[in-house]
Amino acid sequence: MPTWNDLERESPEIARAGCRLLGEVAFLATVSARGRPRLHPFCPALCRGSLWAFVMAQSPKRRDLDANGHFAIHALPGPEDEEFYVTGDAARVDDAQARSEVLAAMPYDDADEQHLLYELHLERALWTTWENFQKPGMRPVFRVWKPGRRLQGEPDTAW
Repeated sequence: MPTWNDLERESPEIARAGCRLLGEVAFLATVSARGRPRLHPFCPALCRGSLWAFVMAQSPKRRDLDANGHFAIHALPGPEDEEFYVTGDAARVDDAQARSEVLAAMPYDDADEQHLLYELHLERALWTTWENFQKPGMRPVFRVWKPGRRLQGEPDTAW
């Protein structure tokens, strides 16, 4: 399963933007068992070459991730409405060493036994900037990464 390391190796420019934009809080979208979308704020962590999330055991997002694993993350907008978005599948990790290392990388330190750890495997990443920001002719510039290749320009129809 592709990890953040793959994104860094194959598209370092997009990875740097993602690292900068993910910050301390981002939005995690999941899909409920009934197929309904859910959106949750969460604190992402980059550690051990992967993107991680601690999720409370009683959280709807935990049920969603355990049921189907599908997620999308959207960072808060950056300067000049710069955007970063990533999709993929989550896998629960019960390894004590991984838990300890990821916890050390988190912006908070209160993840207890009620928080489950998920490694977020990447399917795609999208970094959007704006040409001629807030001027005539303003248009988005999309940079897309998929494991094994990098695309420039307009995102493909799978977005």
